[in-house]
This record gives sequence, structure tokens and C-alpha cells, in this order.
Amino acid sequence: MKAHYIVEIENPEQNVVKVTLKLERKAGAQTMRVFMPSWSPGSYLMREYARNIRWIKFSQENGEDLFFHQVAKGQWEVNWDKSELKKPMNKFDVTYLIYLNELTVRTSHVNTSHAFLHGPSYLLGVFGEEMEKPSIEFRFPPIWSKLSTSLTDISPERSHFLYEAKDYDELVDCPVEIGCQETDGFMVLGKPHTLAFYGTTFPHHENLKNDMKRVVEITARHFGNDLPYDQYLFITHFAPKIRGGLEHHNSTALQFDGRKIANRKDYIAYLSLVAHEYFHLWNIKRIRPEELGPFDYLTENYTTMLWLGEGLTSFMDDLLVYRAGLCSIEEYLDQVKSNLEVYFATPGKKFHSLETSSFNAWVKLYRPDENTKNSSISYYLKGGLVFTALHSLLLQKGKGIDDVLTSLWTHYKDRPSKGIRTVEVYDIIKSIGGEEIANTFSTMIETTEDIDFETCFKKMGMEFIWIDSKLPYLGIEWDFQGERAFARVVLLDSPAYKAGVNPGDEIVFLNGLRFQREDTMDLPSLLEINKSYEMIVSRMGKVERVEIVPSTAPKILKEISIKDRALAEKSLAFVGK
Repeated sequence: MKAHYIVEIENPEQNVVKVTLKLERKAGAQTMRVFMPSWSPGSYLMREYARNIRWIKFSQENGEDLFFHQVAKGQWEVNWDKSELKKPMNKFDVTYLIYLNELTVRTSHVNTSHAFLHGPSYLLGVFGEEMEKPSIEFRFPPIWSKLSTSLTDISPERSHFLYEAKDYDELVDCPVEIGCQETDGFMVLGKPHTLAFYGTTFPHHENLKNDMKRVVEITARHFGNDLPYDQYLFITHFAPKIRGGLEHHNSTALQFDGRKIANRKDYIAYLSLVAHEYFHLWNIKRIRPEELGPFDYLTENYTTMLWLGEGLTSFMDDLLVYRAGLCSIEEYLDQVKSNLEVYFATPGKKFHSLETSSFNAWVKLYRPDENTKNSSISYYLKGGLVFTALHSLLLQKGKGIDDVLTSLWTHYKDRPSKGIRTVEVYDIIKSIGGEEIANTFSTMIETTEDIDFETCFKKMGMEFIWIDSKLPYLGIEWDFQGERAFARVVLLDSPAYKAGVNPGDEIVFLNGLRFQREDTMDLPSLLEINKSYEMIVSRMGKVERVEIVPSTAPKILKEISIKDRALAEKSLAFVGK
């Protein structure tokens, strides 16, 4: 069916957008239903975007109101039989006002400085109908000079800002940045790549354009320089205390704290974010789990394979930055060490396999709470480490992750409209590394068995350097309100857990003396291992006494040391054309 959207931003200071969806009544139809998506592909949480609609109405082309009613959350149905029409017409409009004031990559944000429009959060779809080349027109204040999007521009004149997509899926998969954003670009393999930067960075000496181009070039080489798009768009929002990214079919939206670009470690993290979302262009936007497409935007789309979509991508992002020559091998290993530290310190790895973690993304990863570390493990984190282990195992056979990527891409191109299944990934790994490696990999994916990462790194010329801690350990992660100290997380089987300290407890006194924020940083000088201490905690307004006995802190992974530099560099190098 044909569909045309008019998106009007008349009062950006009010954080609202008026959208008019022009449709045509299907022949013989007495009812038609529209819906607002409940979630966004790539971000597995029911966000219920319909909650932001202030009002909605249905009307004929001549302005006559049509009868409609809401039939479910985010769903409205127009009924021509119940409408008192003077002159029935086939064409009709759905008009609504929607509040957009949340600056994340999976929501929309409109204010006097710009508009960032994320498709699923503001564009209605038609229930049970396929849109054929929907068009969309944007109208906004003349003070804004630019519109950045990967939608196909069909404007008769540039000032009209008229675009179209192949279908509804593509329409909502193309974010839009409107305002006075800084724009630039570069060419790779004859195709344009546009950069759109909104927000502010502190002074720095980095060349973002050049470095992002290098990320694109090295990533493309991993897939035979096969760029599956005509153009690509990077949208970046720079603002304090934000970070995130969301992949799209031929674009990405990124968010980062622009104050930190001058800091070397943070800048590498930004480039890893760029690499992560750009790598998704192949891995998950095309090589995707079978369950993720076509999308049901109204209910959860469960899959046990996010270890592939996000785990493999999390392994590759830092590696791509290193392979692009944008960081040293020591800087790369420092980030891997940080990932391993988090993994070792997460008790939930004992309970959730990668498959289980993936399936429960809707209620675990995207809804973290004080118990998340005790009950689950991130498929980003563990998934990335598992692919590191797989790469190490394959190297012993003269192969590596590059062979896996080549086979995955070939598999996709052989049947581009169909997703991949777990068994097919296992078969690919078996064909490259043999049955033993495939079985080892499947065990890492499907079970919670311990993984010998240390040996994997040794085989690549690297060694874990551990420090046996002699410090007292409680197993509490802290929150603060002024000088008051609260237990935010109590780690499973820690001294605090065994003593009965609860998340949310305020630690008021320790052995009769007032306990405050600065004391949490001075615990090694206050406590002794295996000695008993009395804590007075405030819990739900009541005072409770807790006896706690500190234990020895877990050993610390100090660094991943390079023992054989030639082997380490060879193990991490790109092998391909």
C-alpha cells in the first residue's frame, strides 16, 4: 500500500512533533489498524513508544473526522461503518502529536538546538499491510540548515526535504538528524560516507574524519571490500555523560561524551564504538539470527543467538581499531584485560549460558538491577571473550577469525533474505577448524563451564600477570548520597552477602563509629581479614545489626603481558587481501 508521512516541527521548544500519515482505504475494507512500535531492532527492551503520543485523530481528505478507537497498547483502529460521513472518500489521514525529549540512540530528541528522529519511536505503521515505497517529508524551522539521513532523497528541490524508503522496515531503520550539525565526509571504494556531528567537544588534536575512514577501510577488507550499500551515514551526538550506539542498515547513530576526546583511552573507546556499530552493517543487519527479521514491532522477538550478533562484534571492535593502526597492541590488550576483569568479577556467569543470556535480554541485560551481576552474564562481554578463545583455537590449525567472517559473509550472500541458525554457525566453524574446535565452541556457547582464557592467550604469545591481593574484601559496590554510603550491589557469596547485607542498605556505623563515603575508600586501613565487625545499617527506615567478617580480596589481573611479540602481533594481525 502507498503511504506518505509529513513530519512537522513547528515548536521545537515544546519538544513535540506533529506527524500526518496519508493513507488510502483498502478496497472493501471497513476497518484499518495502525500501530506504534513497542521496541527498536538492535535494542531489546519493550520501550512502548506510544506512551509519548499526546493526541491522535483520523480524518478524511476533506477534513471530516472518522470514528476510531484504541484496541491495544499502541494500536488504533478506524471504522468506516461507524463514521457518519457526508461524503465517503478512499483517502484518509492519521494525524498525531508526539512528545520527543529523550536523547538516546533508540529514542528521539527535539529541542531548539536540533531534532534527532529515530524511526520506531515516532512513525506509525499499518497493521498487517506492507508499505510500498513510503515517502516522508520534513518541515522544520528555517534557522535549521541541514538534514542528515540515509533515506533516498527524492526532493524536486533540495529545500523540500522529501525522501522515500523501500518499505516500512527501511523507513524506520534510517535515523534523521536535523539542525545545524557539522557535516563532512570521505570516499571509500568509490562510495560516499557522510559524517554528521551534533554537540560539543573539548579541544583536542585527533583527526576524527581520518580515523573513522581508516576504521571503514579495515572493516571492509574483512569482507572482501564488499560494501553492501550505495552510501553510509555516521551520526554522532556529543554531550556530557552519554555513550551508546545503534546499528542501522546503511547508517548508525553514536553518542559519546565530547569532553573526553582529548583523553587517549577515551578516544580509543570512541573509535571502538565506531567500529562496533559499523561492523554491525555486516554482522546482524545482514548476517542475522533467523528470528530477527522480518520484525514484529509489537512483541518481543526472542533469539538465543545474540552471542553472534553482539559477541562477535564486541570481539571485533577493539581488534579493528588495533588492526587499523589506531592503537598499540598494549592499548588493545589493556582493554581486553578490563573486559576479563569484569568477567571474572561477575558471579552470574555460573548461572546463565550465552544462549540463556541472549534469550533473556528483554528482562535482564536491558533492565539491569542490583542483582543482575549475581544472576546473569552479558552476551556482549562473554560473547566477545569466547570469540577471542575461538580465534586462538583456530590459529593452532593455521586459521583464524578472518576465515569465519569470510564464510559467514558467503553464507549470507548465498541466501540474503534468510537468517542464520546456531547449527549453521557450528557447521561453518567445523568446516574451518574441525569437529573438536566446533564442539569446544558449542560448549562455551551453551553451558556455564569455566573457560580457560589464560591458556588461549598463552598460545598467542601473551601471559596473564596476576597479583594475589592481601587486602580485606567485603563484596559491596557502593552508592552515595552526599557523605552517606549505601550498598548498591552485594556480590554473591561475598562476606557482605553471607552476613546479610542487602542492596539498598545504608551503612550507618562500623564498630560503633559513624561510617561515611570517604571510609569506603579507606577500608584496607580500617579492616583486618578474618576479624569480626559490627555494622549498623538502616534498612527501610529500621536499624539493623550485622556481623561481618572480611575475607581476602580475589586476585587481580594486573596485565596481559606480551611474552613473544612476534607471535602476539602475528596472532592479532589481519589475514586477508
